[in-house]
Amino acid sequence: METPGLLLKREREARGLTIAELARITRISETALENIEKNAFDEFPAQVFVRGFLRNYARQLSIPAEEIMESYDAWMRQSNAQVATPSVVEVAQIAPANYDEEVASQATQRVPEHSMRFAYVAILFIAIASVGLSLLFMGTGEAEEGDVDFMIQPNAAAESPFLISNGSQGWVVE
Repeated sequence: METPGLLLKREREARGLTIAELARITRISETALENIEKNAFDEFPAQVFVRGFLRNYARQLSIPAEEIMESYDAWMRQSNAQVATPSVVEVAQIAPANYDEEVASQATQRVPEHSMRFAYVAILFIAIASVGLSLLFMGTGEAEEGDVDFMIQPNAAAESPFLISNGSQGWVVE
């Protein structure tokens, strides 16, 4: 079975195109095209990029995209099967000598449960503080009987910190 990278590379070379020329035409970086030709698909951030680049590459070379996608899917199945089934020798090399003891000790260790107690206390404290402060600063909006100092009489002159006053002749700038 031919890999998708080998199929695309062979067709590109048969047409006499360089990677730089193909990168300019497809607007795919030269590095990405080289990774495709080397079947280094794990260099891409996601499989969706690989699929899009393969389709674009194949379209520019007038190769049916389905043929390349089938080759890519077969290559992925084969490479995933090789990764998923390690040999007995590989497992024996990976597993430490006291593997059974480690598994038993990990099974008996209690994993601490995640607690949201601090978050609940913090939220409750913020809610209580908000209600307390709003009650403390809340007023009726009307002056009380003892607050005569702040009430302005309709015909009285009021002093302004901005050197503007309301006198008998209207607002005057001092």
